[in-house]
Amino acid sequence: MMEKQAVAPLWQLAFRAGFLAAACFGVLAMGRWLGWMLWPRWSGNIPPQWWHAHEMVFGFAMPVVAGFLLTAVATWTNLPGTRGRRLQLLFGLWLAARLLLWLAPQWRLLAWLAEMLFILLLGFELGQRVWVRRQWRNMLFLPVLFILVLLDSASYLGIDQPSVSTRIHYGAVWMITTFIVIIGGRVIPLFTANRLGLKIEPLPAWLDGLAIGSVVVIGLATAFAPQAQSAPWLAEFCLAAGALHLYRLGHWQGWKTLREPLLWSLHLSYLCIPLALLGLALAGGDTAAGKNLVHLLAIGTVGGMILAMMSRVSLGHTGRPLEVPRYLAFAFALLMLAAVIRALLPLVAAGLTLLWWQVSALLWVVVFTIFLYLYLPVLTRPRADGKPG
Repeated sequence: MMEKQAVAPLWQLAFRAGFLAAACFGVLAMGRWLGWMLWPRWSGNIPPQWWHAHEMVFGFAMPVVAGFLLTAVATWTNLPGTRGRRLQLLFGLWLAARLLLWLAPQWRLLAWLAEMLFILLLGFELGQRVWVRRQWRNMLFLPVLFILVLLDSASYLGIDQPSVSTRIHYGAVWMITTFIVIIGGRVIPLFTANRLGLKIEPLPAWLDGLAIGSVVVIGLATAFAPQAQSAPWLAEFCLAAGALHLYRLGHWQGWKTLREPLLWSLHLSYLCIPLALLGLALAGGDTAAGKNLVHLLAIGTVGGMILAMMSRVSLGHTGRPLEVPRYLAFAFALLMLAAVIRALLPLVAAGLTLLWWQVSALLWVVVFTIFLYLYLPVLTRPRADGKPG
């Protein structure tokens, strides 16, 4: 077994490799998508739309999920975190899938296998620690990972059926949002209260359960029940769920965080959940509107929360002050602008839809390039306070 001194900083805690992998891939993958929109040439035998949707969930979001959960579970359980060769194996599987789908898409069965092993190994590393400490509350993450395994497999099976794969990928976005609803409910009020000296009482467990369950139900209905998309009950359900998430967010007093970019970015990202839900309720069964509005969730909530959490966790877990330069706050704002442009402007000026997509993609690339510029040394160098981790 490797001693601590022999492990490079990048492999000492999972957040380092996970966040760096996601940020690098986020720039490269969105850059490739932007390039295809500008010059529509595509090599390989998989549709570009499938690759884009699949890779932004399983290529971009999943390493952040892995990095955060494996770092957090070490803290929750007070057990050693995944590190060294085990961490290299985990993210090696993730990287293998990305390279196969990009450079050798004819071998996509191997990419699927690598992704399955990546998610299953993540679940094992998480579950065994939770089991040892009997922290049943944290077992909640495992069913969501299992649903993502099913959705990932269904995505590969539906690769030549655009209507099927689109629903599967949107369902996967809702499952990533489920992680955000669970984790956000724990960390957003905690970070806000600690930083601002506030007392934020926890919400009843049943209400948090409803908030989590509402997102799971919508995700499963989106992925596996195409007839539900135009059913009146789903619009009514989205309306009720949107109100519930607005109430939850309001309880966390986000209006008091305007001078703290590492806080208001969390609140603003979460706000995109109820906004997307209310938008879907108003859209009813309008498929085109629904496809645009789900990007408020994909960019604003998933992208925004990932950027905010990576920015804060990277500083806190490397012993650095929780302060960021103004240009990172500007990056947070640019990402929210990208979400609005991609989700809403095609509904207002449909004739310029391709332009809106291109502008949104360009903003995304700029935002995560800024993150890499600031955080590459943070993620690859030892802790500032000299402690391990």
